[in-house]
Amino acid sequence: MTANEYDAIVVGAGVGGLTVAALLAYEGRKVLLVEKSNRVGGRAKTLHGREILEHGETWYRDMLGQQYCWLAKTTPSFDEIQKGKLLDGYQLDLGYHGVSLNGRGYFYDLDQIIGSGEQAGVKFAGNVNATYIDDEWYLDFHAGKLDPRIAAIVEENESAFLKFYFSAIKMGEDDFRKYEPVSLAHWCRERGIDRQHVLVEMLHAVGTLITTINDPEEISVGDIFRYFGEVINPRFKTGVARFPSGFAIGGIQQWMDSVRDRFIHFGGELLLETALQEILVGDGKVRGVRIRQKNGSIREIQSGTVVSNIPTQETFRYVERSLFPEEYVNRTEKLKSYGSIAPYFGLKNLALPQEQWKLGMKDTFVIPKGERLSHDVYMCWNIQSQSDPLCAPAGKHLLTAYAPVTEDEARNKDLMFWACEQIVEYLERRYPGFKDSIEWALFPVSWRLEGVAKDVNQAGSLKTPVRAPNVDGLFFAGDTVKGYGVAMDCACAAGLICAAEITGKNYGVR
Repeated sequence: MTANEYDAIVVGAGVGGLTVAALLAYEGRKVLLVEKSNRVGGRAKTLHGREILEHGETWYRDMLGQQYCWLAKTTPSFDEIQKGKLLDGYQLDLGYHGVSLNGRGYFYDLDQIIGSGEQAGVKFAGNVNATYIDDEWYLDFHAGKLDPRIAAIVEENESAFLKFYFSAIKMGEDDFRKYEPVSLAHWCRERGIDRQHVLVEMLHAVGTLITTINDPEEISVGDIFRYFGEVINPRFKTGVARFPSGFAIGGIQQWMDSVRDRFIHFGGELLLETALQEILVGDGKVRGVRIRQKNGSIREIQSGTVVSNIPTQETFRYVERSLFPEEYVNRTEKLKSYGSIAPYFGLKNLALPQEQWKLGMKDTFVIPKGERLSHDVYMCWNIQSQSDPLCAPAGKHLLTAYAPVTEDEARNKDLMFWACEQIVEYLERRYPGFKDSIEWALFPVSWRLEGVAKDVNQAGSLKTPVRAPNVDGLFFAGDTVKGYGVAMDCACAAGLICAAEITGKNYGVR
């Protein structure tokens, strides 16, 4: 094997790409990992406030743009933020990066194999969650415990509410697939849960948290059941998991860098600030890639295995579409993603009640639907600095949030500017004095929060397969292909599935 030839080339060092690259290197393969950004992680990266201030607005917007994001609004203007050094001392994850099961989901499986995550010294701070319904907030179901008010409603109405959490325990693969095209709303109607407003909104909030879809008529209940049945319930039962969510201390970059470091330890080679130009194919087989390096030079690299962590909808920008079945091309290009507004608020003081400071909060009715929005907008939020003190300077606070919107809505600049203002108005209504507590705010918007939305037409196994048809040696990873679970966990699961297809080994996810 020459210096310009590899057993595998992985394009894109997001969660899925890192997962595949690290596993292949762990198995002794000679692997090249190519990434267009200046650091690994994809959308799961951390930017330091000081570097944003030093590099300026154009640099920050470019960093967002590399990950399908743009900046819809700032408070005050970016110039004033920069002149006042208002971001100094903050660490901002690119988007909202609460960690499913506090790091004990599918990523835990990867960490156990390669020695990343907690084994590499990454620390996590767990939290429990609560949901606003109208003007009351209720603790979420957690570790077998129900908010007493929820328990009373369940008992009074003899509700099937708890079946949402426990029915997956007895389910298998056939059941998960059967429920993938079934919506959460339909499942609730069939069991009469929709007649209890508080109960159905609790399940709506959990469903949106897992799938990032506002409309319960679109949320795949099968995707949720799979995650409950294969991950959440078994790991709580065995004590592997203790919290439903949490944050990586020091920023999500800590976790991504731990996987990167293990990849390099196993002999992997990483090229940053390197962009894919073309996936090379000949006689129906992958031959390698053509890349543009940091210095502008073009280089061709040989390999019989290429893994693309680029959103699968964009595959045909890099490889000729005529090589694939027409039906596959049409379906892949039409896969629907989901967007989000993911604001950061630097706060001088906390207007939230103290009992919420360490909770993850949710509400399914932050911005009502109407002529401008297709559905009521859900939002979840945390005082992230209460979980991770390293993300804010002493005496200051960082509130992070995400509010899902459709991909089309996320691309509409006027609409998103208006929606950002509505989020601030909502928080002021919920927490009087919130506006006065804001020292600065940034409102990034992503049109690919979820590369492929987990809806009833394209959840889980209904996504693009990790192995490309008709092109031998071409594989896909990331949250746009077959995978399950919440946010980063979904991309990691896809990476585990992809690596298994390549190596023939079982990494615990089918």
